[in-house]
Amino acid sequence: MAVTVKLGLRSVEPSLPRELFALPNGLTGLGPFEVAADGQRFLVQVTTDKIEPLIAIVNWPALLKKGGAAAQ
Repeated sequence: MAVTVKLGLRSVEPSLPRELFALPNGLTGLGPFEVAADGQRFLVQVTTDKIEPLIAIVNWPALLKKGGAAAQ
C-alpha cells in the first residue's frame, strides 16, 4: 500500500491508501517479498505450474561477429 503525503506548515495530510501491486494468492511465510536496496523495486516470491525451458547461448560474441544466430 502507498499514500501520498501533503505537508503543511503545521500539518501532515496523508491520502487514502492505494494498492501498489497485487500479490499472488497462496504465498506463505512472513515476508513474501523483499524491497531492493535502492527502494525502487520489489522481489516477489511466486510459484508457477508452467515450466519454461532455459536456453543458454554459449560463445555469443562469435555469433555477433558472424552477423546472426547459429542454426538450431
